Amino acid sequence: MYCLLFNHCTNNPVCRTGRLKILAFGIAIMLSSVSLLLAQQTSLDVRAKETKQKMTDLRETSFDADWRFFCGDATGAEAPGFDDRMWRAVDLPHDWRIEDLPGPLSTDGRATADPSLYRYLSPEVDPTVPRRIGPFDVDADPAVDLDAVVQPFGRIVVPGGRGQAYTVSGVGWYRKRFRSPAAAREQVELRFDGVFQNATVWLNGTRLGFNANGYISFAFDLTPHLRPGADNVIAVRVDNSGKTSRWYTGSGIYRHTWLTVTGPVRVPRWGVSITTPQVDTARSTVRVELKVESRLATALAAVRVSLLDAAGRAVIRRDLPAQSLAAGASVGYAVDLPVERPALWSPEAPNLYRARCEVLVGGRVVDAVDTKFGIRSLVWDGQGLHLNGRKYVIVGGNVHHDHGPIGAIAIDRAEERTIEVMKAAGFNSIRGAHNPISPYMLDVCDRLGMLVYEEFSDLWDKAKTKDDYSNHFVEHWRDDLAGMVLRDRNHPSIILWSIGNEILEDPNDYGPILAEHVRSLDRTRPVALGGINIGVRSRDALTYVDIADYHYQAPPADNPLLADKATVQSENSSSGIHDDWKLTQTNPAFVGSWTWVAWDFIGEAGVGAPVLIRDPRETMDATLAGVAGKIAYPWYVGACGDIDLIGQRKPQNYWRSVVMGRSPLEVMVERPVPEGTRQIAAMFSYFDELESWTWDVAPGKQMTVRAYTSGDNITVLLNGKAIATQAVTEADQCRVAVDVPYEPGTLVVVASKGGQEIARKALVTSGKPAALRLTSDVPALTTARGDLAHVLVEVLDAEGRLVPDAVVEVSVTADGAGELLGMASANPHNVDSYQRGRRWTWHGQALAVLRPAKQRGLLTVTASADGLKPARVALEVRAAR
Repeated sequence: MYCLLFNHCTNNPVCRTGRLKILAFGIAIMLSSVSLLLAQQTSLDVRAKETKQKMTDLRETSFDADWRFFCGDATGAEAPGFDDRMWRAVDLPHDWRIEDLPGPLSTDGRATADPSLYRYLSPEVDPTVPRRIGPFDVDADPAVDLDAVVQPFGRIVVPGGRGQAYTVSGVGWYRKRFRSPAAAREQVELRFDGVFQNATVWLNGTRLGFNANGYISFAFDLTPHLRPGADNVIAVRVDNSGKTSRWYTGSGIYRHTWLTVTGPVRVPRWGVSITTPQVDTARSTVRVELKVESRLATALAAVRVSLLDAAGRAVIRRDLPAQSLAAGASVGYAVDLPVERPALWSPEAPNLYRARCEVLVGGRVVDAVDTKFGIRSLVWDGQGLHLNGRKYVIVGGNVHHDHGPIGAIAIDRAEERTIEVMKAAGFNSIRGAHNPISPYMLDVCDRLGMLVYEEFSDLWDKAKTKDDYSNHFVEHWRDDLAGMVLRDRNHPSIILWSIGNEILEDPNDYGPILAEHVRSLDRTRPVALGGINIGVRSRDALTYVDIADYHYQAPPADNPLLADKATVQSENSSSGIHDDWKLTQTNPAFVGSWTWVAWDFIGEAGVGAPVLIRDPRETMDATLAGVAGKIAYPWYVGACGDIDLIGQRKPQNYWRSVVMGRSPLEVMVERPVPEGTRQIAAMFSYFDELESWTWDVAPGKQMTVRAYTSGDNITVLLNGKAIATQAVTEADQCRVAVDVPYEPGTLVVVASKGGQEIARKALVTSGKPAALRLTSDVPALTTARGDLAHVLVEVLDAEGRLVPDAVVEVSVTADGAGELLGMASANPHNVDSYQRGRRWTWHGQALAVLRPAKQRGLLTVTASADGLKPARVALEVRAAR
C-alpha cells in the first residue's frame, strides 16, 4: 500500500509537496507496526518466562502449617474421623523433646547457674540440684547408655540419660487436614526432610509406609488415596522411644515438609544430576542428566535444558529429542553444555547457576524443575585438596544438628546463622556429625561458601545404643544411602562423602559395599570412613576408601596403603589446634582437620568439662572422665566447642585465630582453680577462662593471664606498671601464661616480634551490674515461618561495659507481631526451662530466639531484671516476598 501511494504521487506537482508527508506517515505506520509486533513478542516471551517460573514455584509448596500434635500414644489416631480437636496446634518444624515436661517441675534455675566450670565435676548427682526442671528429668532413663570397648580408650560405661541430655523419649502423633490440590490426572507427593525417628505415615487411614532413619528425606505418593474436593487427613506416628542416639536428637517432625504436585509425565524426585567435567575460567562444560517418568500412559516427551546465571539470565539452552515413555517407566536424557567465561564456585566466590529442565509433551511444558549448582573442579590426591586448581587447607568443625534453646528444629534462619557464625569464627568447612545435613543448611553452605563433608550414619548393623538405627539398617541402608547422595549430589559445597563414623566392628563386611554404592551414584567426589583408626574390623578400610580419615591421630608416615591418598582428621580435639596446623604445612597429603566440635551441642554431657588434677598421676583418669561419662547431671552439654551453645566464641577459638594467622594477639584470664588443684587442657577439655579482668577475688590473688600470640615476646602491664615479660618460643605453640597479682583497673598485654610491637590488648575491670542491652542479629523480620531473630541479652555496668561473669536472672517478653520461641544461656550445667522467658545469665549473657507472626506489624522485645535498667528493641515484621 505504501509503495502504490508513493508511485502515484511521483510526477504529480500537486502531490509532490505532500509526498514526503505521506512517506513519513507510511514509515511511521511501519515502525509502529514493527514496534507493536516486537512489543507483543516481548510480552509473550515475558509471559512465557513467568509461566515457566510459576510452574517451578508452584510445583513444590510448603506443607508445614496447621498441624495438630499430641505428645503420647493415641489409639486409632490414624483414622480420618479421629477427634483431634483437643490436640495442640503447631507449625513445623517441631521438636517436642525440648519443651517443658508436663506435671510438677522445679523452677529453681539459680541452683545450677554458678558460672564456674569447676562445679559438678563428679560421677555422682549433686543432691541439691533440681531433678526435674524444664525438659530435664534425671530419673527418666536409668539404664546405662553405653557399655562397650572402644579402642584406644578401653571399656567405656556411660550412665543413663547422659547421651540425650536427660531429656525424655517417647511417642508423638501429628495430624493435618487439607484439601487435595490435584486434578484427577495430577500426581501428589508428600516429602519429609527429616523426622526423628521411626515415622509411620497414613493418608485417610491407609498406611503409606515407614521410615526409620531420623535424618534422611523420604516421600510418599498420595495420589491413589486422595479424595478430590474433600478433606484429607495425614497422620504421622513418631516413635522416638528408648535410647535412639548417643547425642540429643530432638523428637518429632523437626525438618520441613513439602507437597509436590505434577502431571503424570514428570521429573521424579532427585531426578536431575549436574556435574562439571571440564572447568576453566575461559570455558567450562556443564553436564546435565535427568530422568523423566510417566505415571499413567505412554507419552512422547522432549526435554529443554536452560542454564541461568545468578541474575536469572539465560546462558545457554538446548532442546533434546523426544523419547517414548511406556506407562510406569522412565527414560534418561543427557546433554553437555558449554559455558563461556563462567563464574566459578569457591568458598571466596560462591557463584551459583540454575539449570532449568522442562519436560514437553505435544509441544507443551508439562513439568519444570530448577536446580542450583556451581561450576568447580575438585581433586584429592597425595598432594592434598585442590579446588579449581587451588590448594585448600581445611579449617573445619563438626556440627550436630541442634540449635540450643530451640532444640533440633531446622528453622531456616537458625541454620543460616550457624554457618554465618562459623565463617566469622574462621572455619571454612563443616562435617555433619554424624548424619546428612538439612537441605536448607546445604543451600546456605552453597550460597555462603562453606565446604561440607557429609556423613551417612554413626553406625551400621551393630548398635551403639540399643534402640538406634542399627535395628533397621539391614533393611533400609541401601535406599537411605542413595537418598543422601541423590538428594545432595548437586551441591557444590559438598567435597567429600563419609559412609560412617567410627564403626567399631564390621563382621558382615558392609564397608566396601557402602563405598561402592556411593560411587555408583556419584563419582565426582571421594568416599571416606570417619575414624578408620577407631574400632577393630576384619577388613582394613584403606582398601576400599579414597581418603584416609583419622580421628585424634596424625596419619602414620609409613603405611604403604596411604600412597597417593589425601589424608584428613575429621575429628581432633582443641588440644590439637597447633599440631594439626603445622602438619598441613609439612605434609602435602594432609588436607586439614575438623575439630570436635565447632559448636557446643546438647547431649554427650560433660565431654568437654575442665580437667582438674592434684597430682600428675591423675592426669589420664581426669582427662577421660568426660568421655567415659563420669561427669554427672546437671551437666547436659558436651561443652567442647569453639563456639558455645548460644553462638559466642570460646577461648580455644581465640587460640585458633592466632595459630591460623587471623589475629596477632588474644588475651584470656583463667578462673581461679579450687585450692590444691591445677587445670590442664587435654583431649576435649579446655581452660575455664574469660576475656576479663573483673574477678571476685582478694587483692593480690595470683591470676593466670594467658596470651595467645604470633609474636616472640609479651609484656604485661597492670595499671601502667610493667608486671612481667615473657618470651614466646615455637614450643609454646603461640600461647604463654604468666601470673599477675589481682588488682582492679586496667590489664594490658603487649605482643612484639623482632623487637617491634605487633599488637596490644587491654582488659578493664567492670563495675556492678546496672543495665541490660539487647542486640538482634537481624534488623527486621518477615512473616515467613523460616525467619527468626536471635537477640543477645547482655549485663552492663554503669559505664556500658559488659560485666563478664554476671549471673543475673533476666526476663524477656515479646509483644506484638511475634513470640518467644526459646531462651537460654550457654552455661553447660545450668538446667532450666527454655520456654518460660526467664534465664540466668552466663558470662553476663543469654540468648532469646524470637519468631515473627504470620501478619505484618511490630515485634517489641523487652528484657528486665531486678535492680537493672531494662532494655528494649523493636523489630519491624514485613510481608514475606
